[in-house]
Amino acid sequence: MSPAKPSADKREAIFAATLKLLATFGFHGFSIKQLAEEAGVATGTIYLYFKDRDDLIRELNTQIIDDFIKATLDGHDPQLPLKQQYRRMCCNLWHFCIENPCITHSKAQFDHLPPDILRSQRRHAWDGLQPLKHLFETGRNSNQIKNLSDDILISLSFEPYLFLARQHLLDLIKVDNEKLTHIIDASWDAIARSTFNDGKNNQE
Repeated sequence: MSPAKPSADKREAIFAATLKLLATFGFHGFSIKQLAEEAGVATGTIYLYFKDRDDLIRELNTQIIDDFIKATLDGHDPQLPLKQQYRRMCCNLWHFCIENPCITHSKAQFDHLPPDILRSQRRHAWDGLQPLKHLFETGRNSNQIKNLSDDILISLSFEPYLFLARQHLLDLIKVDNEKLTHIIDASWDAIARSTFNDGKNNQE
C-alpha cells in the first residue's frame, strides 16, 4: 500500500491548531504531540507536511503574510484618490485582524523569529504589496506623502493597527466605527505632508 498523500485540509488543520496554541502558549509552550491532538491528526502526519517545528513556523508565517496581503488589498482601486485607497486598505486590515484573533494574538510571537527569516519574510510581503508600494511612490512624487522609505511609511501607518486590534480583542480599548475613522485619519496624518492633512486637500 502506498503512503497516504498529504491533504490540503489536514495542512490547514495543522496551521489552525498551531495558531491556536501559539496564541495561548507561545512558541515553546506546546509540544508536537499537543499540536497533533489539537489538529486531530497523528503525530507522524505533521512530518508529512513539515520537516520540523521550525519549518512549520516558517510556512505558517508565510501563509499568514499572504492572508494579510489578500485581505488588505481586497477591492483595491488605483483610480481613487490616494487617501481613499489608503482608507480602504486600513479598513480591510483592521477587520481582518478582528475577525482572525488567533493570528492577531500570535503576531508578537513571529516578531521573535531569527533576523534572516524576518528579512526574507519582509521581502516576501513587499512582493505582494505592490499596490501599496505604488501608493507610497505616487504620494511621494506628488508631495502628498512624506519622503520616507516604504519600510518607514508602513511602520508609521499600517503596523500600529495590529497592536491596536490586539488591545481591542483583549478589551483593553474599544474601537467602534467612529473611532476607527479617527484612527485611520491619524495614521494618514502620520505619513502625509502637512499641506494634505486638512479637509481641503485630502481628496476624500
